[in-house]
Amino acid sequence: MYKTILLVFFCITSMLANPECYKEGYSELIRSANDHEIVFKNGTVLPYRTNDLKNTWDEKLTNADLEMQISQTYRIDSDLTINYLYSPGRLRYQPFFQAIYGQDEVSISKNLVTIKWQTTNGHKNLLVSKIFGINEKLIEINKEILKLPFKERIFADFVGTYNYRFIKDTNRLSMHSYGIAIDLSPSATQYWKNEAQSETSKITYKNSMPLSIVRIFEKYGFIWGGRWYHYDTMHFEYRPELLAPSCFNQK
Repeated sequence: MYKTILLVFFCITSMLANPECYKEGYSELIRSANDHEIVFKNGTVLPYRTNDLKNTWDEKLTNADLEMQISQTYRIDSDLTINYLYSPGRLRYQPFFQAIYGQDEVSISKNLVTIKWQTTNGHKNLLVSKIFGINEKLIEINKEILKLPFKERIFADFVGTYNYRFIKDTNRLSMHSYGIAIDLSPSATQYWKNEAQSETSKITYKNSMPLSIVRIFEKYGFIWGGRWYHYDTMHFEYRPELLAPSCFNQK
């Protein structure tokens, strides 16, 4: 019964995927997108679907393809409605990000630049990707955060960005490896694995990240890990395909 419910859930979410999200989100790089393939302007072609097993949640995490990557619609819900195993953005097709940001640590590092991130008591130097002007977007985000009340902007004082590494206990690269993710105040925010280790465990949602900060990041194409069932409320990553008109759903 449990497996049947999961299978129905996965089928429904896959039906919602629209390949146009990729062309809209990455128009500078992608020439065309359909339900067979994604074609980059430099000639790179990636399959929209792969034949790897995707029946369980763990298989989806490990074997996600481009269809699966956008199968869960990113929603901006003011009441933070979180549904079981609904974590839009966590199902990632690694070859897609490698095609954009670099195939390995050396090639990725060539696209990294240093920005000054202003805090309430000075600044920090952060390594981030310059592709799509992510560095410039983060500078603008930083400026807007500094205009917030002190009790909110202080969450941006403790920050981490680039770190080439694999996600713990997996062979999947962290999004920090590409220089497109940023964590704020890890000691003052919440992470689902502090409550449960199993991906399919029943967990209770927790969050202390001010939504004022979240809305600023989302305006510039970043999604927030606090909108995931597997909540990671310190985490933001640049994912414009999930905020593209064909994919985005605002309640």
